[in-house]
Amino acid sequence: MENNELNGRAADGAEGSASSRRKLTTKEWGKKILLEFKDLLIGAAFPFMLTLILSATIISYVAYGGEDDLGLKIVVLLVGEAMIIAATVIFGKQNGSSAYKKTVQNGNKRKVNSNDLGSKLYIGEYSLVKGVLIPLISCIPFAVFLIVEAAFHNDICEFALMYVFGWAFFPFKLAGLSAWLALIWIIPFAGVHLAAYVWGGKVEKRKQDQLAAVEEIKDAKKKK
Repeated sequence: MENNELNGRAADGAEGSASSRRKLTTKEWGKKILLEFKDLLIGAAFPFMLTLILSATIISYVAYGGEDDLGLKIVVLLVGEAMIIAATVIFGKQNGSSAYKKTVQNGNKRKVNSNDLGSKLYIGEYSLVKGVLIPLISCIPFAVFLIVEAAFHNDICEFALMYVFGWAFFPFKLAGLSAWLALIWIIPFAGVHLAAYVWGGKVEKRKQDQLAAVEEIKDAKKKK
């Protein structure tokens, strides 16, 4: 029930039902697509950089040593994955919180007929779809390198997979499974971000509801 309320209010831009949104022109849709894509790239930048940094440092150790070091490699990989999950939760929560806050801000601007383009085009507002798209976008480089490497083995792609995208490449590699299966790792990564995104939206909703309640009390006192 709470999830429906959160997503419903966010989708409405904090101002009535989704059907109350004015229809955008073809030109406005073009601008909206570009601005929304830019917003998604900004949201995906930190998760991408995080996986890159941890893969190039901690997780890169898995690429060294022999079979005798398998136990240590697994421990290192688990530690690296745990750090990525924890950081993904942090970034996902922040993305959800920022998106819901933007929803409320845009809704308030539309109420006063602001000329702000972002509010008119509903840019950066809370959406479960965005909660999934953000991590998927951050995984596109990994998917490209993996597909090319699996289809046509080459040193460049192999190096990138080991030292840039090791977080998704090594779990199945150590298990001796097909490289193609590494694409499955994107699903839990996106799931963690989405869950954190929803959590951040809920936290921000409570905060905005409290602020709105305080404003209502102040307005009531002024009228007296």
